[in-house]
Formats: sequence, C-alpha cells, structure tokens
Amino acid sequence: MMQPITIGKYTLTKILGQGATSTVYLGFDSFAKRQVAVKVLKQEILNDPKLGKLHQRQLDNEASLVGKLSHPHIVAIYDALIGDDASHIVMEYVSGGTLEKYAEPDNLLPIDRVVEYMFKCCRALNYAQFNGVIHRDIKPANMLLTEDGDIKISDMGAAVIHDLERTQVSNLGSPSYMSPEQVRSEVLTHQTDIYSLGVVMYRLLTGQSPYQAQSLASLCHQILNIQPPPLRAHRPNIPPELERLVLRAMHKDKKERYQNWKDFGSDLAALGRFDQGELDTNQTEKFTTLREMSLFRDFTDIELWEILRIGEWQKQPAQTVLMREDEMGDDFYVMIKGGVSVTKNGHLLNLIRGDDCFGEMAYISGRVVARSATVTANSEVTVLKIAPKLLLQLSDHCQLHFNRAFLRVMSDRLRMADTRFAGLAN
Repeated sequence: MMQPITIGKYTLTKILGQGATSTVYLGFDSFAKRQVAVKVLKQEILNDPKLGKLHQRQLDNEASLVGKLSHPHIVAIYDALIGDDASHIVMEYVSGGTLEKYAEPDNLLPIDRVVEYMFKCCRALNYAQFNGVIHRDIKPANMLLTEDGDIKISDMGAAVIHDLERTQVSNLGSPSYMSPEQVRSEVLTHQTDIYSLGVVMYRLLTGQSPYQAQSLASLCHQILNIQPPPLRAHRPNIPPELERLVLRAMHKDKKERYQNWKDFGSDLAALGRFDQGELDTNQTEKFTTLREMSLFRDFTDIELWEILRIGEWQKQPAQTVLMREDEMGDDFYVMIKGGVSVTKNGHLLNLIRGDDCFGEMAYISGRVVARSATVTANSEVTVLKIAPKLLLQLSDHCQLHFNRAFLRVMSDRLRMADTRFAGLAN
C-alpha cells in the first residue's frame, strides 16, 4: 500500500498500472467527490531526443479531449495539466479491468456478449468519428469493463503507434491489431478503426490471433498479404453470418471493408437484436454527401466530420430569402442541393447551384459586413450554414483547406466574369 500523494486537488492512493511512458494511479477528487484515474507522465520520456515529440503530440491530443467526448461507452477525460516539470491526465475510473483476459482460448466470453460489446463499441466510435476523433489503437487493452459489466473505450488520445521494433510482437501487442493502411503508413480514416475492431472480435471469439508471427516483419507481411484462418476453424459454434461479418470488417481492401460504423453496427444489431437508434443514417449520409463534393476534395475525413459538427444543416422551401442585401451578417453557406438566385436591386447577378458556396466574403474580410446582394432559393434547397466564430474552432489544417476552397471559388467566379465581359465586348 503506497502512501497517499497529492497532485493538485487529487489524492493518489494506489498504483493501477505502469507502462514505459506513464504510471496510472487511483485518485480521489475531493471537489467532485469521486474516484478518478490519474495518468502521470514520465517527464524524461517527453525530453527524449528521439521520441519526445511523438509522445508530446499524443499527450497534447489526449489533453485536447478534456470535456469533448461525452458518451456512455467512452472513458471520460476530466482534466489535464501539461507542464515543463510535470504532466498528468485525469480520467474516469473504470473498475472492472480490460478485455485482455477474455482474449485467451480458455477464458472466452459467450458469443452474444461479444456481439453486444462490439455493437456498443461501434456506437462509441461512430460518435467519436463525428466529433473528429479516430482512435488508431483499438485493442482489448483499451477496452475497459465497468463494475456492472458494461464496456468503455479508453485511450482516445492515441494518435500514433511508434517505436514498433521495441514493441513485443505477441497476440496482445498493438501491432497485431494494425490495419494494412497503418502498416503502409498511409493517411488513416475511420476504416482503420473498423479493421482493428474486427481483429478484436476475432480474438474475443476464438482466443487466437488471426496472424501467427515470430517477428514484426513477418507480422506486417501477413497483415498485407495473408488471409486469416476462418473463425469457425477455432470455434465451430460461431454462426456463419457472424464469421462473415468479422472477416468483412478485417478485409484488406478498404473498398470491400465496412464503409462506415452505421453499416457495421447495423449488422451487429441484427445479430444481437439491439436498438440501432444512435447509429442513425443522417450523419453518415451528410458525410457522404460532403465527401462527394469537389468543394471539399482536399479535406480529410476527420476535417469533414469537424465541419458537420459545427455546421447547421438546413432544408429551406422555394422562395426563402437566405441572405438580404444591406443586412449585417457574417454567416456563410455551402450549397448542398438545389439552386439560389443572387440579385441586387432586383437585377439578377448570378445563379448558384450545388457544390458551391455564398456569403464567404464576410468570413474572408474577418468582420460582420452589410450583405452586398440578396440570395433567394429557386426551389427547395439544402444548405450547410456555418458561423465564422465556430469555424475558428476547427483545426488549423481544416481552416487552411477552407481558405483554399474559397480562393478556388473566387478564381472561378472571376474567370466567369471575364468571359461574360469578353462576350459583351464582342
């Protein structure tokens, strides 16, 4: 039993776990009157000349999630302190241990319990993706059980899997859960988490790793090139439709893998007869719509989810005035579907249709300005309304891509104007 230690308002009473980069303590928050888990970083790790910047980035990612993700199946992050001399993260305390102990052949969970847990993880990761977060390190060690047997995903700040050569290559090591695109060091999307959750299901259902390797090089080769053995070869009572589901989630080709959490969760729900309410199609359909627009061609998937989080998706009937000349305002609109007329003093200036925007000049000027024209819906329209003050909450890269998109729009409009003037001159 350790002597209590005080860090800020937290009293640390017991070590819950230790790793290469941190020690996790059981603590007590005397203000909120609750138990917490306090992860104290080893400061020398952050000062390491080789890996210090990577550790610092992961720490900053985790600290940035304080109060951001609120979901019944995600471990909450309450507080963070990042300092030159000491750094710690304060999280929800989950007392039931991890799923690691149920990834062994002699200690498997009932099949229906695995399906239930994985469905809840789909709900959690769908919510996280909508809030701009991709986990990147899904594994049983990051899945915690509550005292009453519910599940919560932890370590949402994991941004990189680094120093692989020093990571133990075993059935429980992080490399075993890496997607092919992670092995190839490609840009990652939510589909890397879908793949990793498929590997977790394989482990929990069979107690075996889909790949048996004695070295990191061999493991990476298998992830990229070798098909895993059928689950029913290890556990014959696994339903064939569940086996197909797991292998689809683990498909090496992203086009053949589940495209989104909604489809993955729906198939799990059908097997387990769960309520699919939280995995509604609306957000997924909106994301897909934005993904197909040329206006957003340079945006990453995470950045599109950022935009959906701050934007107001609207459907407006024909003849709705979306913007009126001389009125003050700084909101701008992305045209999703339909078309609008741009007029000034009753004279038609332009027609704007889907995959375009209007009102962006107020954002570009950096202040609230009088509108120079009136914008009216010609038919029923769908638009995404964005307030510049919320746009400032987006990541730097997302804002940069917005600025570039606006420059393309302005360039296209100037080119069209030149063409019209040239026509008039002739």
